[in-house]
Amino acid sequence: MNAYLHIPFCTSICNYCDFTSFAGQEGKIAQYIDALCAEIADSDLAGPLRTVYFGGGTPSLLPPAQLETLLKSLKDKAAFDSTIEISMEANPETVDLERLSAYRKLGMNRLSFGAQASQTEILKRLGRGHDWARVEKAYQDARQAGFTNINIDLMFGLAGQSFAHFKESLEKVLALSPEHLSLYALQVEEGTPLARQVEEGLLLPSDEQMADEYTFAQMFLTERGYEQYEVSNFSKRGFACHHNWNIWRGEDYWGFGVSAVGTVKGVRHGHGDDLMEYIRQAPQGRRGLLVKEALSGSVQAWERIMLRFRTKDGVSQEELEAYVRSQGGSSYKERFNRFVKEGFLSLHDGHYRATAKGYFVLNGILETLMV
Repeated sequence: MNAYLHIPFCTSICNYCDFTSFAGQEGKIAQYIDALCAEIADSDLAGPLRTVYFGGGTPSLLPPAQLETLLKSLKDKAAFDSTIEISMEANPETVDLERLSAYRKLGMNRLSFGAQASQTEILKRLGRGHDWARVEKAYQDARQAGFTNINIDLMFGLAGQSFAHFKESLEKVLALSPEHLSLYALQVEEGTPLARQVEEGLLLPSDEQMADEYTFAQMFLTERGYEQYEVSNFSKRGFACHHNWNIWRGEDYWGFGVSAVGTVKGVRHGHGDDLMEYIRQAPQGRRGLLVKEALSGSVQAWERIMLRFRTKDGVSQEELEAYVRSQGGSSYKERFNRFVKEGFLSLHDGHYRATAKGYFVLNGILETLMV
């Protein structure tokens, strides 16, 4: 079993962010922690927990004592597996050696730093609160605190980001030698400040430049010992993110907190995005917090195919054939064999897998299964 906890607090909101997060509300963190603990206690969560993931928002705004409270609440409800992975997303400017050392003593064993880029002007344009020197300092503090599993996030397709800028950022990350790197293309989400800027004429890199940057990163990272095990994720051997990997492989996971989503025994549960409503309602019982949806066999099959295609495992011919047949569609094989010839897919041991260049157009490939 796996658990995700959403920590929705930030010191400021990045202009591209579409996640549920609140700036300037740090005074409500203590109330929110109490509400989270109440929700966990009232849930049907059962262990042993194999992974716990603190996402956000900015989970590293939590003082160690509050993180300890949440971990105790989870452990009181469900046992922890002896090899549990406990991950936390962190912004570099929110941590120091003292805080990171305290996190490590509590059992936190995986950190994910949101670096995004190495150029100060690009970071300012994104609304980030750090520069590259702060990333390096946070990383070195984490090492000194005893963390041996660190991820760094980078983005490409950013306004004002040339190919040379992206290459420089990638080289600086690799000089640190993290165990894991996540690489995300900028998405312009409706309703964000970035979307308004684009409507007003802000220029973003072309699709061709983005494709070149992605292709370069795949080659650059592979040559330096990183395996691409998912569309956006690369790791040294043995350091894939267990939490995400478990979910991509179809394991159940609980979601706790504002806007969090989970799926357990074929039923998806979700929360609203009103912070104060969550704080008010959580102590009254989890059932009132949740919207639940029983997933049909067809939906579960489609999600399993979609998620597995994002990973190096790929999908078996038999599973694809069964899904397409169940939907009353025509055979997918002619189209997929063409993708193999064009180098977007490979076919080996009865499994179709996206190739390095196929990952960049994966959504288009998957859409053909709906025909």
